[in-house]
Amino acid sequence: MPQGLPSLLSAGQPRYLVLAQALVDDIKAGRYPLGSLLPTEHELCEQFSVSRHTVREAIRRLSELGLITRQQGVGTRVKATQLAPRYVQASEGIADLHQYVRDVRLEISSIDDVILDEALAELLEAKPGQSWLHVSGLRHRDGDTETLARTDVYINRAYRGVADDLGDGSEPIYTLIERRYGLHVVQVSQQLSAVNIGEADARVLEVEPGSAGLLVVRKYFGANQDLLEVAVNLHPGSRFSYSVTQHLRFQGEA
Repeated sequence: MPQGLPSLLSAGQPRYLVLAQALVDDIKAGRYPLGSLLPTEHELCEQFSVSRHTVREAIRRLSELGLITRQQGVGTRVKATQLAPRYVQASEGIADLHQYVRDVRLEISSIDDVILDEALAELLEAKPGQSWLHVSGLRHRDGDTETLARTDVYINRAYRGVADDLGDGSEPIYTLIERRYGLHVVQVSQQLSAVNIGEADARVLEVEPGSAGLLVVRKYFGANQDLLEVAVNLHPGSRFSYSVTQHLRFQGEA
């Protein structure tokens, strides 16, 4: 095992990333087989001549990558020897949202009515005290056992009847609203935020509490800026990324 990391620091990377990469390489090379325990924090500090903070940040990174799991009183155990595949959503327009739903199914766990408090009212651009339909569940990619996202969908009370059409979660809710009410979604706004995943969500998503997550809020508008639906998706950062392509129109183009 290397003593210190001077040769790997030439690229100017943070020390915890250098240590994380060294541990990833060791796992891939079989030095730490599947199911085995990594050295303790103290041992890693001694082996690599780094601080305890550096070790903890490196271990957190390996957890985000899905390679290890930590259990208090037991240690840090290798749960995978290859990096987990990440779902990449590419978007050039509203039509690309169909591709996301074709790839990923919403497994609905609850459907209920919620009375908006101030925080929800601000999110939904509505007034506190209003009633909206709330659909919650988990998103999975077909053939993949890992949860891709925890999802909460809020539907304008005027379109509550769509609850009868939800089915198995294989069709976008906004298209169900369009078909049932003869409407058309004309605008989708999206807000992406980097977050740390809390304990309750971490249990559901099977990741470490405090690990990196991506919060994606999509708002679907009909004509006259009528807000039909708001979808809130919390993704583990190690399983999802988002790519956007924009086409620029130059002067003189039609």
